[in-house]
Amino acid sequence: MVLNLPSLSHLERYRNEGTRTYSPHAGYTEAQRKYRPDGGLPSFSLPCFAMPRERMHVYSANPPGELARIYTGADDVRFCIHPQVLDERADDPYVVQTLKIGAKSDPLQVEPGASTRTLHVLNGPPDHAVKVHFPFRISRYGRKMREEVIEQAINVSRELEAGIEKMDGRFAFLREVIGVAHANLHPESPRGENWGYLVRDMRPFPHVVEKRTLVPGFSLYGKDFYDPGKSILLFDLIGSANPLEFVLESILLPIIRHWVGCFLHFGYLIEPHGQNVLLEIDENGVIKRVVHRDLSVGIDMRRRRDLGLSDAGLNAYNRMEAGHFLSITYDKFMGGHFFDRIVDACLKRYPHLTADDFRAPCRTEFQHIFPDNPAYFPRTVQYFSEERDAFGKPFFIDTGKMPAWR
Repeated sequence: MVLNLPSLSHLERYRNEGTRTYSPHAGYTEAQRKYRPDGGLPSFSLPCFAMPRERMHVYSANPPGELARIYTGADDVRFCIHPQVLDERADDPYVVQTLKIGAKSDPLQVEPGASTRTLHVLNGPPDHAVKVHFPFRISRYGRKMREEVIEQAINVSRELEAGIEKMDGRFAFLREVIGVAHANLHPESPRGENWGYLVRDMRPFPHVVEKRTLVPGFSLYGKDFYDPGKSILLFDLIGSANPLEFVLESILLPIIRHWVGCFLHFGYLIEPHGQNVLLEIDENGVIKRVVHRDLSVGIDMRRRRDLGLSDAGLNAYNRMEAGHFLSITYDKFMGGHFFDRIVDACLKRYPHLTADDFRAPCRTEFQHIFPDNPAYFPRTVQYFSEERDAFGKPFFIDTGKMPAWR
């Protein structure tokens, strides 16, 4: 089956209608209209500054030479700031610091991805994106890029790349290869608020030569921005195949294996919801791999201690000593926000199927590959509370519900 799939850029921006229903906050954004992925500018200029390297903190994880040359030099580094930050947060101390010690350099031409703050760079090979500081609320909270978040994403990318042989052949990920952040101007503060940005290699790792198209998970069931009545992409991919077998073997079961593999081998809590999952599809319409993105993951320190893994290469960000976030990433992000949407679409199209036709094999697979899961998981489903801590992060609550996917 030969499919004429739209580009990743088009799918990111225009096959996302009706997908932001997973919480009361999901559709909220403070992004200016022109910078939004759906209906905003086709592209825009991203302001850049040449900053003295000794005044900045630079992190790297095996970046391609072309990207290292674009973003880092011996004496200075490129620093990217979203134009809305310059427009609306001119008094931010790190904006002030940038204008004080930096010099304007050539801007990058970018277009927003589905997350708004991840910007695909149009005028610089190889294919890459920058994930920038965007302290405006999207969904539940502002999308800051603080230094410890940047450093940890680089740490995780490096470790995952080095241990990639532990994962199965259908696993791939987008590497975070360079991070740049201001030094902390207020080291006495309880949490560093100094920020910067990440450079993401958009070529799935491990690299393949064959031409393949990336399809975001949400675009499987998202409506078309320009043609809401258009058939959803999931059904185009299923074609004449058995829908239950196709969805289980090509999408759901591989993602479960990847979630479990990342946890068992690294203690990582990946978040495979519709935005973080990309399907890698060949020219014949066959899903070859599942590509995972966004490495600002939770890290279960209990599991890492059980594995004897050192924490020397990690910082303090997102370390977990209990199982609440395991449930949130597995039961809610993956199961509730992503898998349930795929299943709901299938049930409308194929009424002979039931939700448990999909869930039962997934529960069986999960128990088979992770029999020790009760040692780490809470018995019931956890989620975010509406109450926040001093930094605006929501607390966890026990929903009391039994999990559907494990």
